[in-house]
Amino acid sequence: MHKLTPCLCLIFILSSVGCSRSQIDTQDITQWAEIYQTTLISYLEQDTALNENIQYIAIDFSTLEFASDDDKLLIRTIFGINHLPVVDTNLERLQSEGLFNEEGMYITDGILLSIIKVTVNNNEIIIEGTKYRGALGANWFETKWRLNNDIWEFTETVMTMIS
Repeated sequence: MHKLTPCLCLIFILSSVGCSRSQIDTQDITQWAEIYQTTLISYLEQDTALNENIQYIAIDFSTLEFASDDDKLLIRTIFGINHLPVVDTNLERLQSEGLFNEEGMYITDGILLSIIKVTVNNNEIIIEGTKYRGALGANWFETKWRLNNDIWEFTETVMTMIS
């Protein structure tokens, strides 16, 4: 019986070491609404010429993979209060709903924001996304967040490509 006790202690210690902060579980991050909202707003603030004469902001909420339904509702509400009405859609639906000018190859009266990829490492989140208006222009971005005292802080958004 006494021979098992050191083994159990070793197993407990090894399992505790395996649960270190080197791997962050995306389920443990409670700030996804703020992270996505700030990231998408940072897209709006760059290359503002694409924002001219828009009447709505289309956000592809299906690309916000770590956001809950409540997070998405909060993002939609805050954008609607502080910016313009929000439409939850993607490019295909904009086309099928007649909100994409096929002849001119641009989104009529709006802009589409979407997230392409989210990478969560140790103390950093990197979000890649786009701001799309069609032939009128498109931008690709990389946004970085850093963990500081258990709070995720926005670091920067860099435009990685423009067309």
